[in-house]
Amino acid sequence: MNIFDVMDEFSVLKIGIIDYSVGNLKSVAKVIEKLGVKPELIRGEFNPERFDGLILPGVGSCGSAMSFLETTGLSKLLDEYVNVIKKPILGICLGFQIMCEYSEEDNRECLGWIKGSVRHFRSCISTNMKVPHMGWNDVKYDSDFRLLKGLRESPCFYFAHSYILPFDINVNGMVGITEYHIPFVSIYENENIFGVQFHPEKSYVGGEIVFRNFLQEVKNAKS
Repeated sequence: MNIFDVMDEFSVLKIGIIDYSVGNLKSVAKVIEKLGVKPELIRGEFNPERFDGLILPGVGSCGSAMSFLETTGLSKLLDEYVNVIKKPILGICLGFQIMCEYSEEDNRECLGWIKGSVRHFRSCISTNMKVPHMGWNDVKYDSDFRLLKGLRESPCFYFAHSYILPFDINVNGMVGITEYHIPFVSIYENENIFGVQFHPEKSYVGGEIVFRNFLQEVKNAKS
């Protein structure tokens, strides 16, 4: 399939990117546009029925992100979109972390879609380690992840973060694991909820495949 086939395949999709003043909106939007979709930035109230798929991007702090979502009413609309209408959503780095129940960063309750608490690396291990974790690392998994379809075993992606969702077998969904001194959840899938701790928008071809697979899931849900 060439790039023109891909662009035609996804051109009818309505994709929204939640704009809570994070720094990588343009990078995410650029990859989505390359795949044939013109995304819409969402900064205030929106109609959850209007969009086929949403993306929560990921640079910034938990406290400021959650405060913005709560004061604008976006948190309630996102909850309706995810838990009532049950349409696909992808969280990236911070966007993935705020899908969890709680974060040590700014001591904030989060959206609560994923069981578990986000913690700082140094809260989880006493070893002297370099934080943030930055650079390329692989993702290990033993399930058929929809986001990783078409990628080689243990694919590598770009990471830049200080907080993690520690690996726990009780997490309510499928998880893939990355190790940086300790294992942590680097990819998550549960029905219509998708999350990645890495930055697919900075991960070249592998990251583009992740976005393409997400758009395919959006298309499947729409049909």
